[in-house]
Amino acid sequence: MEKTEININHLRLFFQIAVIISLTFFCHVKSKAQIAFVAGGNYSNIRSNVSLENKKPILGYNFGVSVQYYPFKKFQNISLLNELEFVQKGYQQDFTENYSFRFNYLSFPVLINYSLSTQISIQAGIELSTLISTNIEQGTKTYNNFDTGLALGIICFGEKRISCYSRFTYGLLPMLNYYQIDEIGNFKNEIHDLKNICLSIGIKVNLYNEKILLHKN
Repeated sequence: MEKTEININHLRLFFQIAVIISLTFFCHVKSKAQIAFVAGGNYSNIRSNVSLENKKPILGYNFGVSVQYYPFKKFQNISLLNELEFVQKGYQQDFTENYSFRFNYLSFPVLINYSLSTQISIQAGIELSTLISTNIEQGTKTYNNFDTGLALGIICFGEKRISCYSRFTYGLLPMLNYYQIDEIGNFKNEIHDLKNICLSIGIKVNLYNEKILLHKN
């Protein structure tokens, strides 16, 4: 079934970025954490420069933890959100049989959260991801292990213990690198193609429901 292929350099870079961002917020600050568990489903597909026949979206999952910070004393409706999630994306093609292409990522979204009211907030930021496994058995070396996307979302009832969220992620980096080959077998052009698009819907459960205040009262 699934074959795991981990790029150690990308994974090390990924965690270095996560640690640096987290230390930026925690350094020299005594604060309490607003920590939550998030889980839900994904409806994902790909964008492609070439036409892929019978391409269809696929269902996946997302789950992980989030930490929310409130760095601005005078603007309590603005907060920063870091998450660490396992996310499954991909697509499928229907011919005489159904072929599913699934990619499992470890993702680190970095988001700005703006509360429109006590009931509704909007979010925007970036999502950094590293590929940890796929069900593809051949040609895995042509796939990139690192992905970055723009994220835009909305969360409802964020002030309560249990809330719901929806987020759209628009992949910026190509997933696939390969060479175009001419009729006599020569390499022509290097092609970078296939970019993720993903709609996530889920619930957020606050495990410790107190704000992080990144300033002294």
